[in-house]
Amino acid sequence: MASPTPNVKNYFSQPGSDNDNTLNVTGTMSVSGTMESAAGANLKTKLVTLPIGDVSTAGSVWVVPGIAGTVVKISNVIDAAITVADAGLTFEIGGTAITGSAITIATAASAAGTVDQSTPSALNVITAAQAIEVVKDGGSTTTSNGVVTFEILPS
Repeated sequence: MASPTPNVKNYFSQPGSDNDNTLNVTGTMSVSGTMESAAGANLKTKLVTLPIGDVSTAGSVWVVPGIAGTVVKISNVIDAAITVADAGLTFEIGGTAITGSAITIATAASAAGTVDQSTPSALNVITAAQAIEVVKDGGSTTTSNGVVTFEILPS
């Protein structure tokens, strides 16, 4: 039996296959390291986290993620319940709103640890040097700090 060869390019082959470039896997498959497409694009998302302060206070916060890619998911978590009205978060790249990215933090059932998410659908591509702006509408009351996490698929 030949000794195994290190899989340095994340290439999968099934032992004994006819090299038809198919892979049949049952159960759980775990891949570590960088996973790339045939064109060399990184398929693993990167997470960028930004504390945004009180979601009940209107204002903006910015972050430069340092990653060129596509924002594929945005999450926010709060540390206390909000009252009176919902709080809204919107997101922009270069002054242009990211389509489908708005997050509403609902007053009803809000509590420490409440997570709200959005899945951007367009205008969500960023260069490594661009800033993402988080706009807080300040619609709610009661101090509740938020932390936003951007999930970015590198290009």
